[in-house]
Amino acid sequence: MEIFAGGKNRQVVITRKRIRNMHMRLGDHGELKISCPLRTPVSEITAFILSRQSWIVRAEKAVSKRAALNAEGSESPVVWWLGEKKYCRYEEAKRDSVELEGDVLVYRLKDFSEERITKAFRKFAEKKLLELAEKYRGEWDEKICRRYRLPLPEIRVRFMTSRWGVCKPSDHRITMSTRLIHYPEEAFRSVLLHEYIHFLVKDHSQRFYRFVYQFMPEYDVYQASLK
Repeated sequence: MEIFAGGKNRQVVITRKRIRNMHMRLGDHGELKISCPLRTPVSEITAFILSRQSWIVRAEKAVSKRAALNAEGSESPVVWWLGEKKYCRYEEAKRDSVELEGDVLVYRLKDFSEERITKAFRKFAEKKLLELAEKYRGEWDEKICRRYRLPLPEIRVRFMTSRWGVCKPSDHRITMSTRLIHYPEEAFRSVLLHEYIHFLVKDHSQRFYRFVYQFMPEYDVYQASLK
């Protein structure tokens, strides 16, 4: 059947199933796909569609944006992830999530607003950076904290624009910037060491850097990628 809804004529594909409630989704070409109970009359289906015209318009905008983001040759969907270029793919989903599949960062989102994309990316980045912190912290826990009888720190990750990392010795806490996800692992590791050294030396004096180079002779090379 065909119906005028959401500002245009649309094809309606009806699938009758052994279900209790009616459901609707929008196809990639604007068609309406209806799943409904076996004996649902066409008049009820029509009323159902017309009552959800605002949803149809919103869903169509989301489909169009997803198609634009995923279009071949599009310049926008590229992200640097731990120093490597990754391409982005956007899919509609009931819950927001991001996964890395080979060289593709897959966004599964309720809608494709910049706010939702950014929030999902940062959440995924925080998870990965916390994994890296666990991977590398053992060395500094042993060589710095246990050697100098200092408490082991809590390590957090949050979005920061002005700093790569922050150390708060009084709270035994280190905070790393989410932006580090764009740079190689060695850069993350050098920032993590930098913050650990602040448990020994609060300023950036020569003594501070003597400790840094003692534990990481390649420190300057790794830091250079952050500039």
